[in-house]
Amino acid sequence: MCRSLYSGTCASYSIGEKISIMDTQIIRNEPSLKTIDPFEASIDCLLVVAFPKTTSKFYSFAVNIASGAERYAMVQIEGKLMHVAAFGKTQVDAGRASALLGYIQSWRGAFVFVQGKAVQDRYRLPQVINCFLQSCQCRDTKAHCHTIIDDPLSDISRNMNLSISLNFSPKPNMKKEKRIDLFTFPCKYLFPWFHFQRGHPSTFQDQIQAAGVEHMCNVCPHFSPDDFRKTGYRSIEQDVFD
Repeated sequence: MCRSLYSGTCASYSIGEKISIMDTQIIRNEPSLKTIDPFEASIDCLLVVAFPKTTSKFYSFAVNIASGAERYAMVQIEGKLMHVAAFGKTQVDAGRASALLGYIQSWRGAFVFVQGKAVQDRYRLPQVINCFLQSCQCRDTKAHCHTIIDDPLSDISRNMNLSISLNFSPKPNMKKEKRIDLFTFPCKYLFPWFHFQRGHPSTFQDQIQAAGVEHMCNVCPHFSPDDFRKTGYRSIEQDVFD
């Protein structure tokens, strides 16, 4: 049972009717509401989603999720009602954002804003958010996010899997030990696409940060390029004559 917003009497409404009444009430009181600039809000929050009223059977669910965001408003844009939700950088809001993106992915007139711009690539963004949600379930987020790699400047590690040796005469079996420095790469999601550029004027940390922007990893609150650092070493045996 739900009390009518206008008559003061009690009546029963379906979910769709409740949303329709809520829409009307908020529009009537619109002057007292704070609007959300999606471009500005997306700079400091996880992301911002804006979508219009639609005939989709999932519309009511989408509105319910959006209204639970850290910031939420309904605005009129050129006569069209738009729901605008700004999601915070928390596990709960990331979960809401992930669910909402699944609903609106194919809706016409829906927009997603990240870091001050409208996002066209809606495939990669949900992957990054889901990766963040997985890390939130770990006792130590670094156990999920970080991966250990060989020194990117080491010729030994670069050539270990690339060399082919053709031996036509026996060689003395002489070995020498070599050490390869180990580094922490700060983003497991980014690593498959990343390539260190030797001789680049930017630091490795800045190269990682720039690649994170390209692949939308910078959306993740745990993305920390400065975590790239030397963590130890490993020893290998190599032929003296190689």
